[in-house]
Amino acid sequence: MGVPALRPKDRRQSGISADDSAVRPASTLDAVDLHLLELLQTEGRITLSELGRRVNLSPAAVGERVRRLEADGTVTGYTAQVDPARLGYGIQAFVRVSPHARMTVKYLRSQELLHRPEILEVHHVIGEDCWVFRIAARDTTHLEELIELISALGRTTTSVILSSPVQQRPLLPPGR
Repeated sequence: MGVPALRPKDRRQSGISADDSAVRPASTLDAVDLHLLELLQTEGRITLSELGRRVNLSPAAVGERVRRLEADGTVTGYTAQVDPARLGYGIQAFVRVSPHARMTVKYLRSQELLHRPEILEVHHVIGEDCWVFRIAARDTTHLEELIELISALGRTTTSVILSSPVQQRPLLPPGR
């Protein structure tokens, strides 16, 4: 989802050693980093100058912090959010799948399905169902076609999304 942040070609430039390849703990993020993360998540097109103004740093210092957050994997990409209805997808739904024996999304048939533009998200979960798809459909006929394709993986349960009162909330470390 979105455009991945560019990683430096040379690990030495990023300031990360080979031992630092594990996930960076939230405790290493200071208040400025957290404020930058919140601003980047809510206003993705904000300029470095405006970011600097809001966190009281120069654009160069902010740019270096953002590059560090990208290089260490805290910021994984940037994206535009679009309204599916404006693109002709009037229905969104969650389709939960309890797969047939040994059927996973790694099979060729599954891979073709995953590359369809109507498949917005796929999550491997623990519970009664193993997979949760979020899909967009033009209308009920299209929704039925998509469910039929997904049902080749296993038993499906579909929930049509009526509304989404909380979307893309900024994510910060717990307790902050």
